[in-house]
Amino acid sequence: MKNLYLFLFLLVATSSFAQLSVRPTTGDSGSDNYMYIKGTVLYVNDDIDLTRNSDTDIASIYLREDGQIVQGRTDASQNSGNGSISVYQEGTTYAYDYNYWSSPVSNQGSGSIDGNRQFSVASLSAPLTTLTSNPVTMTTANNGFSANGGILNIARYWIWKYVSTGSNDYADWVHVQESQTINAGEGFTMKGVNGSDNTEVNGVLNNSGANQRYDFRGRPNDGLITVPTTSIGETILVGNPYPSAFNLNYFLLENSAVFDEEGNLVPSNVNPDCTGGEIVSRKDATTGIAYFWSSDPSVQSHNISDYVGGYSSYSPDGNCTSDGVFTPPTYYNYTGSGVPVDGSGAEQTGVTEFRRFLAIGQGFVVRANNTLDGSDNYAGVDIQFKNTHRLYMEEGTANNSVFGRNSSQNTAASTNNDLNSENVVPKIRFNIAFDDDYTRQIALAFNNEATTGIDVARDAFNINSVASDAGFKLDNKNYTIDIRPFDENDHIPLYIKLLEQKDLAIKVHSFENFDTEEVYLHDLENDTYHSIKNDTYYVTLPIGYHLNKYEITFKNDENLSVSNDIAESFDIFQNNSSQLLEVANPMGVDLKSVTVYDMTGKQVIQKVNLGTNDRYTFSTANLAASVYVVKILTQDNVVSTKKISVLNRG
Repeated sequence: MKNLYLFLFLLVATSSFAQLSVRPTTGDSGSDNYMYIKGTVLYVNDDIDLTRNSDTDIASIYLREDGQIVQGRTDASQNSGNGSISVYQEGTTYAYDYNYWSSPVSNQGSGSIDGNRQFSVASLSAPLTTLTSNPVTMTTANNGFSANGGILNIARYWIWKYVSTGSNDYADWVHVQESQTINAGEGFTMKGVNGSDNTEVNGVLNNSGANQRYDFRGRPNDGLITVPTTSIGETILVGNPYPSAFNLNYFLLENSAVFDEEGNLVPSNVNPDCTGGEIVSRKDATTGIAYFWSSDPSVQSHNISDYVGGYSSYSPDGNCTSDGVFTPPTYYNYTGSGVPVDGSGAEQTGVTEFRRFLAIGQGFVVRANNTLDGSDNYAGVDIQFKNTHRLYMEEGTANNSVFGRNSSQNTAASTNNDLNSENVVPKIRFNIAFDDDYTRQIALAFNNEATTGIDVARDAFNINSVASDAGFKLDNKNYTIDIRPFDENDHIPLYIKLLEQKDLAIKVHSFENFDTEEVYLHDLENDTYHSIKNDTYYVTLPIGYHLNKYEITFKNDENLSVSNDIAESFDIFQNNSSQLLEVANPMGVDLKSVTVYDMTGKQVIQKVNLGTNDRYTFSTANLAASVYVVKILTQDNVVSTKKISVLNRG
């Protein structure tokens, strides 16, 4: 007999326990028990102990339809038992495409060891009913597939992790396959599956051809989770390790350092938006930027040379409440109306995604920072995941991310972009297209708390630069996101490298929560300015690095120079013997007006629409002896002013 343990869970918005134990009852009337959490959060302040039911197909806790678990302990997990929770997540259906995952559960094992354990992809399953699932089969074939009846075959070859390798070489990926060697907090790759599975559970098909649903069953991960770093600048694949949503901004801020003006580490700072006013200790573990993999689903190949994909960049903009700044990978191109398309020409509506809150199971990449000990050796700093980073958040609600599937069908969150939201970072997006093959989109964002240099947890280094690429030049390196204070007199240099001669097209893609009168691309070599706010600049550049060729400006200094020349060309003279104001216009500029003010600001003479004569005279016979200001305004709104002294003595 199976009993729904504590039916009260279906009747309240939030359920909370200091500690929680779920186990079958014993004796003559013994029965299996389970908890069913639907569309709400189960909060446990301390530990969870789960005992396996006699019917091993029945889990101890079910999280369904955005049901989630949040726990409150601050130290290492003490979750125990050989029972399991069951939580669903969906991934790509394309057998050639990777998803980056992180398991919310660990294998429960014998239950004799408390805390988080390791995970194996072989423990995944495909739903059969609301309560039961069919274990996956690991296959040696290159392509995984699904079929009706909860049949799910996963290709073991594509299960890899990338952590603590000590370098950044592609060959240093660790081949996991179905081994139980994935630690809590570590991410892993897994390619999707072909086929379909019309098994329906909770009104959703396992695989309708768009997304494949997986059932994660095991002991819930909890508490302090650490992932080591071993070298400067190494990239590490990690992920949300909990069976709940995850505040990525908070995680990135806490795992990145703040330095004072002398370059000394500031050990803590107040992040009231993260913690309600408590002090947050920050550590120099990462650069504070997250990267997400996606690839072109039109490419049907497992060969590395055929891969078309890359990493998007996400910056939290240095705070917890910001929706952050996201830039997509390069394999997209864009239609004339600005809609991104993949290599097949299909529109990609989920390119600009919100990442402030991560869904269960979402993997991502971080980059170790430049922490050194006193002898200039790398002082490895552990990346830390904490229960304070957890929260309850329904997947796909406004401004919250969905799991990073390679499908344009699951983008409810990413298409709900309210540009009037106070959380949207003011920014300009630029598109730089290469031979119409692909486009690098970069984002220039504005925050008065930022600097024009490299800011941790704000500026995003390009970790996946392609052979011919572009970005913002910061410290002579390529950045996809540059956050700085807005200054209309600013000059922002671009970084362009070309493996071969390329035709480039450069333009403003969009403004978000921001606008300015004009945006220019300044060619430093030719000292020419090209408006790119509404127009595209086309150029053919030779092979090589072009690091001092272009910059973004908001003023045309060339026009400013011409304006200065015009303003300085006028000769204004008060001829007191003739009682005339004389104005010489040697450049033949079209004058809108000449106005004379007394020293109180009162207008005493004004002549308008004067034309392009080379000389004008105005009577000053009626003016009292005093000092006056003459203002000349051209039809192009160039202004020239000069003081004169009128000495009419009658």
